[in-house]
Amino acid sequence: MTTSRVRSPPEQKICNIIGGPVRAGRPLKVCHIVATTEGATWVFEQLRDLRDRYGHQVEVVLNGEHGSLVESLRSAGIAVHVADFDFTSNTSLLALPRKVAALTRLLLRERFDVIQTHPFHSVIIGRIAAWFADVPVRFSMIAGPFHLEAYTPRWIDKFTSAMDTMVIASCEFTRLLYRRMGVAERRLAVIYYGPDESRFDPEVTSAADLRAEFGWAPDAPIVGMVAYFYAELPHNRWIPPAIQGRSVKSQEDLIRAAPLVQREFPQTKFLFVGAGWDEGGRAYLQRMRDLANQHGLKESVAFAGFRSDIPETLRAITISVQPSLSENLGGTIESLLMQCATVATRVGGMTDSVSDGKTGVLVEPSRPDLLAEGILRLLRDPVAAQQYGMAGRKLMLGHFTLRHTVDHLAELYRRKFDAHPMGYRSYVIAARLAMGSLLCLLIVGRYCILDAWILRHWDQGWRPWRTNAFSLIPVRMWLYRFYALLGRHSMNFGIRRRIYAFSPRHTFVYLKHLTIYRFYAFLGRHPINFGIRRRIYTFPLRYALVYLKHLTIYRFYAFLGRRPISFGLRQQLKKFGARLGYFVTCLNCRKIHRLYEFLGRRP
Repeated sequence: MTTSRVRSPPEQKICNIIGGPVRAGRPLKVCHIVATTEGATWVFEQLRDLRDRYGHQVEVVLNGEHGSLVESLRSAGIAVHVADFDFTSNTSLLALPRKVAALTRLLLRERFDVIQTHPFHSVIIGRIAAWFADVPVRFSMIAGPFHLEAYTPRWIDKFTSAMDTMVIASCEFTRLLYRRMGVAERRLAVIYYGPDESRFDPEVTSAADLRAEFGWAPDAPIVGMVAYFYAELPHNRWIPPAIQGRSVKSQEDLIRAAPLVQREFPQTKFLFVGAGWDEGGRAYLQRMRDLANQHGLKESVAFAGFRSDIPETLRAITISVQPSLSENLGGTIESLLMQCATVATRVGGMTDSVSDGKTGVLVEPSRPDLLAEGILRLLRDPVAAQQYGMAGRKLMLGHFTLRHTVDHLAELYRRKFDAHPMGYRSYVIAARLAMGSLLCLLIVGRYCILDAWILRHWDQGWRPWRTNAFSLIPVRMWLYRFYALLGRHSMNFGIRRRIYAFSPRHTFVYLKHLTIYRFYAFLGRHPINFGIRRRIYTFPLRYALVYLKHLTIYRFYAFLGRRPISFGLRQQLKKFGARLGYFVTCLNCRKIHRLYEFLGRRP
C-alpha cells in the first residue's frame, strides 16, 4: 500500500530556508566534492554556471585523474583535485581516518569558503573533513534516497549529518527521510538537480529517425527507456531491502511488460538507450537481451547502447518509461522537457516531477502488469498523452532546470556565508579533531562488530539460540582464556581502590564476580566430571573425540592462563615423555599462537 505525501510547492521549501534576496558580496571560493570521474554532467554544469553567472571561484575534488568528467572540467578551466573516497569494504573502512586526514589537509591548504559534497561516499568523507578543517559553510547535496533506504549507510549518514551547515535534499522524499532521522527542518532545503534546459527544447530539436534506423514501420509507437544498465545488487545491509538481488533501474520490468502491451498494440516497439555500467552492468545487459529473446521480442526490442543525441531520441519516442526501484528524478525531467509522455514508478523524487493524471502516469514498482497498464493508458488516449507532455514541460521549466538549481545554490551560499564568515580557527580545529577522532573510531567499531560480523551472520541465518555446541568452541576458548587471566589475579591492580569507593552492595557484587572468574578457571583446568560425560555418551564417537580434545585444550589454556610463562614451561614439557608430542602440537597450532600473543609472548 502506498501512502500519499502532502508536499508544499518546491519553491516554497527553498524560500523557507533561504529567505528573500541576498546582498551581493565578494566572490566565494567554492569546491564540490564528488566520488566519480564518469558521467555526473550536473557537477560540470553547476560549477560552470556558478563561475560564469555569479563570478565564484570554483574547484572540484574527484576520486581519480582520468574520465569524461575530468576532461570536461579541465577543458572548462576548472581546477581538479584528487582524493580517495572508497570505504565499501572492511579494509577500506579501517582506512577511513587516513582518508579523512588527507582530505582535511587539502581543505586546510586551499581554504575554501564553501564545500558541497554530492554522492554518499564523498558526502561522508567530505563532511567529516570539512568539519575538521572548520570550513565556514558546508553542504551535502543528496543525490537520491538510495542510501537512506538501507540500514548501514543510513546510520552512518545520521551519525555525521550534524557536521553539515545544511543538508540539501534533491527531492521531497529525501527530505522526508531526513526528517524521520531527526534532522531539524531548519537545516534542510530542497533543490533539484536540474539539467540544462537549453539542450532540451522540442521546438528547435529534430527527432531522430529511429524507425528507419531499426527497420520499424513509420507509424509504429516507440516505448523508450534512457538509463544505464547497472549490475544486480547483492544481499547486504548496504542495499535497500526492496532492491537486493535486482538492478536499480529495473529494465527487466519493462521487458516483461512488453508482451502485455503488444497484445493490444502489436506494432509497439521498445527501445533501450544506455550502455552497461562496468562489467556487472554489461553482464546484466546481456541477460536482458536473452530475456527479450525468451519472450519472443527479438524483432520488437532494440538495445541502442550509448547515444549522445538524447534530446533527439526523446523527441522521437512516443512514451518514455522509468521503472526504477529507487530513484531521485531519473530521466523524468529530460523526457518531460521534451514534451514526451512519461510513465514512472512511484518511488523517490519521481513523484515530484510526474504527477499522476497531470504530467504523466505513476505505477507501483516491481509490477510489470501495472507498468504495462500505464503504457496502455497513454497509447489508448494519444490526446491525453500529448497534454501530459505539455503540462510536464511547463512544470519542468518552472522548477526543475539548471538555472533554478544554480540560482538557489548561489543564494544559499551567500546567505549562509554572510551569517557564518569565520572559519579555519586553530582552536576549533583542535577541539574537533579530538572529538571527531572518537566519532571515527565509533563508526569503524560499530561497523566492524555489528554490521560486518553480527548482522552479517544474522542475515545468513545464524541465531544464537540455535547454535550447537561445536560452533561455540572458538568463543568458549576466548572466554576461558579471559576467565583464566582474571581468575589467577588477586585484587592487586587497582581494584581495591575502586572497591573502597563503592558502597558495600557494589563491593559484594564485585567480589562475587571475581570469585566466579576464579571458579571458571578452576573448571577449565579440571578433568571432565559433573555431567559432561553424560553429554558425550549421547554423541557419536567422532564427536566425542573432538569434544574430549577441546576440553583438554581448555584445561591447558587455564593452566597457562593462571601462571606466568616464565617458569621454564618448555623444560617441564620435555619431562612429560609420551605427552611431549601432543603438547608440542598444541604449541604449534594457530590458537596457541593467539594465546601466546594474548599473554604477551610471541612464538
